[in-house]
Amino acid sequence: YGTNLRDTAGVLALATEAGSAVIDPVSYSNRLSRAGGRLSTQESAWTLLAAQALIKSPEQSGLRVNGAPLNGPFVQVLEDSETLAGMQITSADGRSTDITLTTMGVPTVAPAAGGTGYSIERRYYDMNGVPIERRVFTVGDRFVTVLTVTPFENYGARLMIDDPLPAGIEIDNPTLLRSGDVGGLDWLKPTFAEHSEFRSDRFLAAVDITNAKVVTLAYVARAVTPGQFHQPAASVEDMYRPRNRARTATGRVFVTK
Repeated sequence: YGTNLRDTAGVLALATEAGSAVIDPVSYSNRLSRAGGRLSTQESAWTLLAAQALIKSPEQSGLRVNGAPLNGPFVQVLEDSETLAGMQITSADGRSTDITLTTMGVPTVAPAAGGTGYSIERRYYDMNGVPIERRVFTVGDRFVTVLTVTPFENYGARLMIDDPLPAGIEIDNPTLLRSGDVGGLDWLKPTFAEHSEFRSDRFLAAVDITNAKVVTLAYVARAVTPGQFHQPAASVEDMYRPRNRARTATGRVFVTK
């Protein structure tokens, strides 16, 4: 999933770590800061590595917060609106400089299902192919998770589909279902996945599409631990058009003894 932006960040990270003077770090940093919009996974990862290399490089640092020099990444936990009162960020040499401010937080209300360029749906079925509307399982229950991705436009793309598992649920069989594997789901026409991973905490799949045909993936999971668990949203991302992504709603899963 390479792009020019990813390569720029990679060269900046490696050159800074090696102490090389072959490139102009300011010029490369400006290219990254002007990227705008959403970054792909690769672009985000390499930009983070470049930022880390710049922070660790004494000759590249030089910012002060309230007069104190920064010797590493600066993180401030904001517990209320007054936390930032009086905070000053200055340049040690007195010259103007660009900074990047990143904010993170947990929303008070879970985001609704939605997206751009795609929609994604997650449905559960029992082993007879009957839809499971209420997310209530008994320990030992096996069921089928079906993920459906619908493109809104007719063009090729490389998609990454991510379905985090609720605690208390694990993947039962680390293979994608094929047509006819479950009698009650003989209508299922699974899409070929270039790569799939069945991890302890999530299901991942890389799928290449060439048109607006619907993508369908399915796998078998099992309820293993009793309790009430948060069900994270499943998501799909276009790896070369990171603005195009979608997510399902979040929910709750109940597992009884």
